[in-house]
Amino acid sequence: MPRSLSETEVQNFRSQGLLFPKRVLSAEAAAGYLAELEAYEATIGEPVNGAHRYKCHLLFPWINDLMREPQILDMVEDVLGPDLMIWTTHLYPKEPGDGRFISWHQDSAHWGLASDDIVTVWIALTDATVENGCMRMLPGSHVSGTVDHHDSDDPKNILTRGQTISADIDENKTVSVELQQGEASLHHLYMMHASHSNHSAGRRVAVALRYITPQAKQTRVTIDYATLVRGEDRYGNFEPEPRPTALFDPEFVKLHEHIAGIQGQVYLAGTDRAGMGGLSDDKPAAAAE
Repeated sequence: MPRSLSETEVQNFRSQGLLFPKRVLSAEAAAGYLAELEAYEATIGEPVNGAHRYKCHLLFPWINDLMREPQILDMVEDVLGPDLMIWTTHLYPKEPGDGRFISWHQDSAHWGLASDDIVTVWIALTDATVENGCMRMLPGSHVSGTVDHHDSDDPKNILTRGQTISADIDENKTVSVELQQGEASLHHLYMMHASHSNHSAGRRVAVALRYITPQAKQTRVTIDYATLVRGEDRYGNFEPEPRPTALFDPEFVKLHEHIAGIQGQVYLAGTDRAGMGGLSDDKPAAAAE
């Protein structure tokens, strides 16, 4: 029997590749995490950006705590099984009026992981609405496997390479994944998804947790890193990550720079930027929402 999801929810996820909304935090708890993020942003004088938006569980202890929450892990275990790892985490602040968007894509196109047992838990730290650029998804599209993508150069596209599905998307079949503060959506590795820019007066902020099983293996680099958060790792395909205890601990900043450089190589594989070992502030390794 499932630990957290109902049998119907598990079957719906398997058939649709998408499940929402799921309450994983109270609105007050989500607001507390948002306040922690914004307190840090106040110290640097701008929204978190660049490489600090990915593998962010190595820099922000509250994200490392969040990805281990039993309620979230129970939900993911119902889909992936008892052995769970975090491959990466992403922060997604989308500012009002900046015109930035995410094109139609699949996570699988640029992650390099030899597995389809991969689920994203996308948690709204603010409300996510049509007006402020919530995700849009094409239910059932995960059954196609990875489809053809091409890179694009629109400077407003948040994605690292502007990666875009080459085929036309039937917008009439898509859904807007609106969430209240503290709610989450789950989506499959192959789910086709996108988001518009933020046309509201306030920011839209989310954190995305990328769960894999230990059987997954990186195909684009020889060494990759992940964190075991439940069960056992009997494969050893990933180097383990330590757990931070302080915000931007200097040792973890150094470790993050190393690991983020590896992830940058993964995302940029096959391009003339692949050997650069990092990504610019305006094009972080945000291969998917």
